[in-house]
Amino acid sequence: MLVALLATGYALYLGVLVRKTRNADAETRKKNIKAKYNQRHFLIGSLLLAVWVIGTVAGMASTYTLYHKLFVSSHLIFGLSTICLAAVAVALVPFMQQGKEWARIIHILCTSAVVFCFVTQTITGFQIVQKMVGELY
Repeated sequence: MLVALLATGYALYLGVLVRKTRNADAETRKKNIKAKYNQRHFLIGSLLLAVWVIGTVAGMASTYTLYHKLFVSSHLIFGLSTICLAAVAVALVPFMQQGKEWARIIHILCTSAVVFCFVTQTITGFQIVQKMVGELY
């Protein structure tokens, strides 16, 4: 999950560069367009969504298989929130491609919340792993 967290930070960085490119002067915009920040942002974001969805389903399935129930905890709530907010952010992409500023603003708000939820879920995940390792010994 640390790799996914680092990739999330990189996607955020690329998103900021895309936003700066959109608001830059002509010469800077031309240089940044050649760097293809928007395509890399889209690719990393798509891969992250796939990893998050698969990780969420696999985590819930393994928990249910092992314990025959799901534990309603902050880890589960933040994980499900991450997936829902990421889905909303992705659903806004066609509107952003049409140049709708409201979609960009909502996309930024959703992805900011995704980063918060994902960081929190990573922390609670480490706590769960520590608890499980402690029970083994």
